[in-house]
Amino acid sequence: MLLLLAPLFARAQSSARLVVWQKSGEKVYYQLATLPETTFENGQLVIKCEGQAAVYYQLENILRYTYENVASGIDMLPNEHSVEVSREGDAVTFRHLPSGCVVNLYGTNGVLLQQLTARTGQPLTISVGQRPAGVYLVKAGSQTIKLMKR
Repeated sequence: MLLLLAPLFARAQSSARLVVWQKSGEKVYYQLATLPETTFENGQLVIKCEGQAAVYYQLENILRYTYENVASGIDMLPNEHSVEVSREGDAVTFRHLPSGCVVNLYGTNGVLLQQLTARTGQPLTISVGQRPAGVYLVKAGSQTIKLMKR
């Protein structure tokens, strides 16, 4: 069974910040002058801000991370707000992604498992049907979705 656990979205408003939601219930806030680079490496969420030391969080302790009040050029894409995501068995399908949008599937260890590129008007499906039970992250445009296969 595949569960859609935590969609994450960037929002355009004022006073930008990054929020790391921990399983302990704690939320860690980072006021942002610029958008940080967020990656997954060796089972960790890595947050790198320009001119500052990287911050590491064990993925097993993180529920999700979100950006609040972030304005970006991505928000100006005509199809960005009409992207549809649906779960179909062991797969997740994205519809209305902008042409050229890259969709990546990651393991919780941060390893890139699959990469696909959207084409205009064509749905794009990522399946974990042939993968072992576990948690996976799918990043498509400004959306990140956590999947759990049982």
